[in-house]
Amino acid sequence: MDQFYAISSNNPAFISKPGFQTAKALIRKPKLRILYVTFLRYPNTGGLAHYINHVKDGFSELDYHVDVLSPLSMSKEELEIHIPVQASKAKEFMSKRYGLVSEKIVKNTSFLTVFNAFLEKQNLKSYDIIHAQDLFAAYLLAHLNQKLHKPIFFTPHGHFTKSRIDFYKMQQGSLEEAYFTAIERAGIRGAFRIITISDSFHPRLKELGASNQQLRTVHTGVKVPSLRTSYSKATNKLVITCIARLGPRKGHEFFLQALSHLKQFEDYIEVWIVGDGVMRKHLEKIRSDLDLSFVTFFGKRHDVFDILQQSDIYVLPTLNDNLPLSIIEAMHAKQAIITCDCGGIPEIVTNRHSGLVCKPGNVAELKQALEELICNAEYRKTIANQAFEFATTHLTADVMIAKIQAVYEEWWKTNTKKENECDE
Repeated sequence: MDQFYAISSNNPAFISKPGFQTAKALIRKPKLRILYVTFLRYPNTGGLAHYINHVKDGFSELDYHVDVLSPLSMSKEELEIHIPVQASKAKEFMSKRYGLVSEKIVKNTSFLTVFNAFLEKQNLKSYDIIHAQDLFAAYLLAHLNQKLHKPIFFTPHGHFTKSRIDFYKMQQGSLEEAYFTAIERAGIRGAFRIITISDSFHPRLKELGASNQQLRTVHTGVKVPSLRTSYSKATNKLVITCIARLGPRKGHEFFLQALSHLKQFEDYIEVWIVGDGVMRKHLEKIRSDLDLSFVTFFGKRHDVFDILQQSDIYVLPTLNDNLPLSIIEAMHAKQAIITCDCGGIPEIVTNRHSGLVCKPGNVAELKQALEELICNAEYRKTIANQAFEFATTHLTADVMIAKIQAVYEEWWKTNTKKENECDE
């Protein structure tokens, strides 16, 4: 913030600027002790929680010791007393130093300060691998690692600053952009390896200072229930599902508009929209205005894979995404997939081979893709099977764990090589 306001200072406030620290060579143990750290609320629902659960369970099954720390690991006193105290201090500091107060920065700084103090009290030295699951955890661990000298790994699950600017939640050129970008840069600088869930992360990470040497891609894998060989289907009609949070990024409006051009099929299809969110009432009004009687909103459900097995076509009309878990689950459920060219989606869904990939927000392309799969049962089956084959080969929890383990092993190989060179 001093740089943003061109204020010189030899006494920066709050947490000092971290940088990559060369980790000390460790004596290799039979099984690693691994710590996953997230600044976000865990346990909860969503893609991040699923990812942490899968890596935690996967490495535990391999007899590694695995722990997870998040703000929910903190005490009630830290959450309800210490954070408000730090928020007051941050407000006073910003007001005196810059003549204004940013509530976003105050909220983030107060949480960072308290969570940093919490992490300092944990026995972080006892872990062989520390793996941050978001940019704020990466930032804090990079700072703490100035004393720990541990291998810090970092998996970003989104582009925090960029996505907020893209969706008008943060103003470009603002103090908030400068503040959060600086945190992103520091977290990247402090990581030994950055394990991304898709290659689509790499350009932005490089803009923020990541090197090719740091970057590794391991696509998300899931552990799904076995496909049932027989079940009683809820309807004899062709079922089209869309499973996603009902928010602006997911493109439901364009999906409904595309469906409004397919009313000639309304006696033969059912559309199930699964999920909840801030746009539900708005989307239900669009359904009513467009007279889409064949569209049903299911709300939040916990039997997603069972719903998918009742379905024939899965649609995710997303406008901005990384590597959606719902698409991976749909591939495992042998769905014919229609989605959009966003983030890492084209890395796992090949257009016209394992799905149909449309331009984001393009109603005409969505309508054409839907019509093609509704009318062509053979092609629908073919691309569903090819999606299933790709998913069961490349997008399983076991494959993901093996690949992450290989990245962790790079640390040991790097240090073994250095030790051998020193011995010579």
